[in-house]
Amino acid sequence: MHVLVLAALILAACGQSEPPAKGEAGPPGPPGPAGPPGAASGAQGPNIKVTARPCDQPNCGASCEVNEQILNAYALNPGGVIAFVDERNVTFRPNKRPTVLVLACIGR
Repeated sequence: MHVLVLAALILAACGQSEPPAKGEAGPPGPPGPAGPPGAASGAQGPNIKVTARPCDQPNCGASCEVNEQILNAYALNPGGVIAFVDERNVTFRPNKRPTVLVLACIGR
């Protein structure tokens, strides 16, 4: 049985060692559909601002600007407890000091 399978594989592979030669390129196709509005004009999405604040107190805080909201907040080693007060403000209670509180804000 194994001999028959091996023979079938060898026969199937005969004459297929070289890919066919490529022909000449044809004419270009029609243009594609237009992209989303503003894509070609270099429009950008909302701005993201990241700030890192040293924290050497038992409690620290950070805020986004009036026209921003919190995208993310995290603490660099050794970490601690972050409380989101509202969409613009956080408080931070570090496990050990000193550490750094990082706040990412996104424009509205």
